Amino acid sequence: MTITGGLPDPGAARTAAEYVALLRRLKEHSGLTFRLLEQRAADHGDVLARSTLANVLQRDTLPRAEIVAALVRACGAGRDVASWLAARERIASGPAPESATEPDPGSESESESVPGSAAVPAPGSGSPSESSAYASVGDGRTVPGPAMGNGRNRRPSLPGGNRTDRTRSVSVTVVASLGAVALLVVGALVLVPRDKGGSDGGKEGAGPAPGLSRIRPARAPELCLTDGEVTAGGGSKVVAVQRPCAQAVPPRTYLLRADNGLYRVQWDHPVEGKGCLTLLVDEPFRNMLEPRNDCTAASQRFRIDRAEGIDGWRLRPEEDDRMCVAIRGAGGAAGAAAVAERCADEAADGSGGDDRQLFLIGPG
Repeated sequence: MTITGGLPDPGAARTAAEYVALLRRLKEHSGLTFRLLEQRAADHGDVLARSTLANVLQRDTLPRAEIVAALVRACGAGRDVASWLAARERIASGPAPESATEPDPGSESESESVPGSAAVPAPGSGSPSESSAYASVGDGRTVPGPAMGNGRNRRPSLPGGNRTDRTRSVSVTVVASLGAVALLVVGALVLVPRDKGGSDGGKEGAGPAPGLSRIRPARAPELCLTDGEVTAGGGSKVVAVQRPCAQAVPPRTYLLRADNGLYRVQWDHPVEGKGCLTLLVDEPFRNMLEPRNDCTAASQRFRIDRAEGIDGWRLRPEEDDRMCVAIRGAGGAAGAAAVAERCADEAADGSGGDDRQLFLIGPG
């Protein structure tokens, strides 16, 4: 690795993986923790959430240019920002190994990305010690069909072969194929999420359909729940906010079935990966919702109930169903964060109470 003045030389990087390795070396050279880098970036007027930075440095894909610039400045190498950005542009423009390029948001089909079962995806491995937003939580599963065979097990046609043997072989192949189709049908019935009533009085079947979804505040239906940076207490964090729906993708939003009629809300970002919305408990971001890579926590499960007398849903955290997810402030401003607060009593006239706590949920 080439070193210039004690600092890594970005011009030495040939691939995205080498480029990120140099960024890690730059961070190590600075001697600063993720928290201190976040604070240093804020001092320079940059936004560099420590959870985002930890996730970026554990991957082998090119970070966004603004993250690179903020990190280089925070590490005390502001004079080298142009060199780092030029090296990033060179690598992004040239040929690179498949494993070192970010996924193309448009290349993934819906059938591959929509979670295929009621089971929650397994957490990704290798997460940093600090919680990381958008770390991968697992891949969707596909079941191979009979047409996916490569033909390597086919018996070649033999001139003058026994007719009876050939007929028997065809018959066995047909029966085997029919058996495979039957198994695939049974497997599909097991894997596809089903609405069913349970011990909770059928609430699971009464909830919104799982899969690709849009979550829109009832007070401002032209806005959608998505990710955004929020600053509080001298720091910043990626949490759930509302923005115009045209600007809200990526990430794509999925509802995942959990146990006992509950749901998880998963975001799938083409660069940042997958993360489940998690109710935060520490100040200054208490009761906001942050995407986390480990999708097994109770703080990620919500009961979604239809509001009485109005078209809308309430999202109640499992840990305290007296709380409802709402939009902070007046509820209609773009960029306003989603927070959990005490549920408002439904109005006596059946209007559904505080409409900041109501959401329209439908296919994405």
